Amino acid sequence: MLATRSNRPCCAIRVWTVCAAAVAAEGICFAESVAGRPEVQATHLLPRVLLPGGHDVTLGGLSELVIAARDPSGITVWTITDRGPNGTTGSGDAERRTLLAPGFSPVLVRLRVPAGNDAAHLAEVEQMLPLRALSGAAVSGRPNGVGRDETILDAAGREALPPDPNGVDTEGLVVMPDGSFWASEEYRPSLLRIDAQGRCLERHVPEGVVLAGAGMKVIIDIPPAYGDRRDNRGFEGLALSADGKRLFALLQSPLDHPETKAGRKTGNVRLLVVDAVSGTPVAEHVYRLGDPSHEDRAERGAPADDGKLCCLASLADGSLLVLEQADCGLARLYRADSRGATDTLPRTRRGEGEPLEMIRNLAAAGIEPLRKSLVADLGPLVPRLREDAFGSDSDSGSKLKLEGLAMLDDQRVLLVNDDDFGVHARPGSPRPRSCLWVVRLPAPLAAHDSLTTRR
Repeated sequence: MLATRSNRPCCAIRVWTVCAAAVAAEGICFAESVAGRPEVQATHLLPRVLLPGGHDVTLGGLSELVIAARDPSGITVWTITDRGPNGTTGSGDAERRTLLAPGFSPVLVRLRVPAGNDAAHLAEVEQMLPLRALSGAAVSGRPNGVGRDETILDAAGREALPPDPNGVDTEGLVVMPDGSFWASEEYRPSLLRIDAQGRCLERHVPEGVVLAGAGMKVIIDIPPAYGDRRDNRGFEGLALSADGKRLFALLQSPLDHPETKAGRKTGNVRLLVVDAVSGTPVAEHVYRLGDPSHEDRAERGAPADDGKLCCLASLADGSLLVLEQADCGLARLYRADSRGATDTLPRTRRGEGEPLEMIRNLAAAGIEPLRKSLVADLGPLVPRLREDAFGSDSDSGSKLKLEGLAMLDDQRVLLVNDDDFGVHARPGSPRPRSCLWVVRLPAPLAAHDSLTTRR
């Protein structure tokens, strides 16, 4: 029997007091705090309009936010959908993922968000650009059928879908000054250069990947280690540096390795730095999950259980704002600074030493990770966000997934949720809604350095 729900592991946030207490008891809880609490200043509902392509898929599955323009009447933002509505069939070892609209093309969406905090006024969809290959053919959300791609079934859960060398599961997005885009996706993982009309011009993939029949230029220049991405945990966040010269592509979780899963325990996640003109990787740094003040973090790693990194934004001083989450209800905004962090790209290129994900004591290995400091604990906002997304039935067990982040000003951020296109709603429960929130941080970022010691 087909279960019409999403099984994607990304960014699930639940209000589980028991879980949070258990995490604290194990000594891996986020203990750091900052003065004050964040607050939701506005909630904007997104309209349930049909997306292009004729597959009866309504707006949803959104990731990433990029502010394109602003004026007194509101702001304009770009966002992007993922591969499309999906579910599962079977259970246990026999569970398989399904795509409910196999021909769906991920879509670039431009939204107009009105000023003010009246959620009754829906955000307006100004433009939708389905992704296309150079020939104009649709780019689907089906896997490529290479590497670690799992078999995905049709909507009925009976037949395996044919692979698509152009298939992508898009998650991250930046907009370049000329109106073109860069997007990150999870399958390979890869980076896509997209023109202003939605045509995918090039795809940068890990070494060793062959995409026979691809309808775009395939450039093989990402280190081969990235092909060891965990299922559904490829490039999730993407940001453009303030000077427009570099892209920051952040994996969602530690890479897997055939010999061990130790990387999930150390919490070492790779940040790839890419030249924004050529798309060529120029550096790599380690982001370590978890509370930077934890006594075991430096020598052993102390990540939250199954921590995930699902969106980031670039700050004017060159640092990054990262949303770090875990299934047990932890949601924290951290400032991460690469200045002084070790460039591990040469090591990765040469395949030297122990894989980064397996190194517990980074200092002993001569590796300095990105320095982290807590900006805001979003956990207290989760009940409000859940109610906005799921209505009064916010305790139904549905997962709240925050996947888009943008800086509105020095003390306010925009957040957007991935509603999985509404297909995972339980019978009798309200359909989830795509929402865009304006959240005020406890203190301006300019004052943050004077309040928090960086580690």
